[in-house]
Amino acid sequence: MNIHNKGKQLEATYGWWNSEKIDKWDKKYDDYDIYTMRYLNSRQKKVLKFVDEIKLKSGAKVLELGYGAGQTALKLGQRGFEVHGLDISNKLCELAKQRCQKECPEGNFFLRSGNIESKLDYESETFDMILIVGVLQYLYDPGACLNEVYRLLKPGGYLINAQRNYYCLSKFSSCKRLLATCIQFFLKEKYLTFPSIKSMLVDSKLGYFFKRFENSKLFNTKFMLQGKPDWKFLVKKNIFSYRILKSLLLKKGFSFIKADGAYYYLSEKPERYEFNLRTDDYLQKLIDQGIAPFLTHRGRSTIILSQKK
Repeated sequence: MNIHNKGKQLEATYGWWNSEKIDKWDKKYDDYDIYTMRYLNSRQKKVLKFVDEIKLKSGAKVLELGYGAGQTALKLGQRGFEVHGLDISNKLCELAKQRCQKECPEGNFFLRSGNIESKLDYESETFDMILIVGVLQYLYDPGACLNEVYRLLKPGGYLINAQRNYYCLSKFSSCKRLLATCIQFFLKEKYLTFPSIKSMLVDSKLGYFFKRFENSKLFNTKFMLQGKPDWKFLVKKNIFSYRILKSLLLKKGFSFIKADGAYYYLSEKPERYEFNLRTDDYLQKLIDQGIAPFLTHRGRSTIILSQKK
């Protein structure tokens, strides 16, 4: 992306997270389809496990960047932390405030809306812990955000980062998804390529050869478009995996402590969702028993605990 597209990325991200239907995130953890709830609650459970293992004192200052409808911020407040938060969505900001005030009226919550890609309006070395859950893929420059996180953490402060893993098990479940994953891996793509033939040829580095055919009749047939969502807001999502995220954190000066994964599923097809739930249960048991620790890098989310040196 060039400088011109930085504004487009922010505009698309802001538009998406302030759209009419975005308040569905208020229900996704406890009143939605069982598969979405399984994924989000599995991820949150792993994040909170790391939070509890750190054993911060009550009253510790915690910042969540991209707190959404406040489900995790609420859990942090219930643990006695002073919870600060910044989110790009005005709608979700109000929903999060309502949730936290209703379910934890004694908590100390300071949630507001804003752009986490700009210089953050907090003093340096303010926070004991910062959480970023499912956010970095939407940013124009994730590294710049992590620079700010490093500035805001106290020496020895902790960062918990959970990101969608684009090299999870389900990416190997169909020929087109496997092909898209191979293109992303071997061409070292920075941005997500959708599992449609057109997206693979036009939106990846292969676009150097095929971009000229983007508006042709052939490239807009049902066969070529199948697998590409019809999004109103064209957000270019950064690709993350365990290795990509860990490498970025180390590059920004953080010390790696440990990692985990969440939601182990094998298929993206709705008719296979029941099978996915059983697979997740089984694979999680193998991981918990220490039989297949390598699977932690193949969950839908990768969660990393790191520390400011």
